[in-house]
Amino acid sequence: KIQSAFLLWIYAMLYMFVRDMWDVLRLRYRSPETYLYSPLVMAAVLLLLGVVNAASMSPLFGSGAAAVCLSVILVMVKWLVLSRSMRKVLHYYGAPRLPLWGFILVSEALLLPLLLVLYVPALAAFALLWQAWVFVVQVRGLMWMGNATVGRVLVGYVLYGIGMLCVGTVILMLFINAGWLDMETLKQNLQAVMSARQ
Repeated sequence: KIQSAFLLWIYAMLYMFVRDMWDVLRLRYRSPETYLYSPLVMAAVLLLLGVVNAASMSPLFGSGAAAVCLSVILVMVKWLVLSRSMRKVLHYYGAPRLPLWGFILVSEALLLPLLLVLYVPALAAFALLWQAWVFVVQVRGLMWMGNATVGRVLVGYVLYGIGMLCVGTVILMLFINAGWLDMETLKQNLQAVMSARQ
């Protein structure tokens, strides 16, 4: 009975999360404090996003366990830095200290369908449109929740970009110094990726 109740609870939380994704995709927002989910659901979503990120970055980092681990960590850091940056910037411009963790996770989870592009390359053009719409969805939501202009929200993205660059570089160097990733291999992979795009 305890196991059945636990499974029902998990299903209910997943249903709430997917329902919120659907609403956000259609530009239907709620107060940020209402986007509350269990740690288990949040961890599962972050892990899935990390796997999608690892698959898309495999030409650069490879497909080993270290690359997957790095991708998952970077996704978690992105979620934390973006949530924190937006909270600080919107508060600076007059909004209360908004708990944006849940909303940012829901809007980022809208990128999960991009995994299909890896198996159906013909969807690449659609994927670009999808990513653009997800970005619009996230920006509009932050504008609505923080009662802010698009310019102020973009300031938050600039702060997030700087923070992500710094933290991401540190994490990547830690992986290289620990021997989990090879610098020369990364350079060769980067050259191969750049050559393929020319």
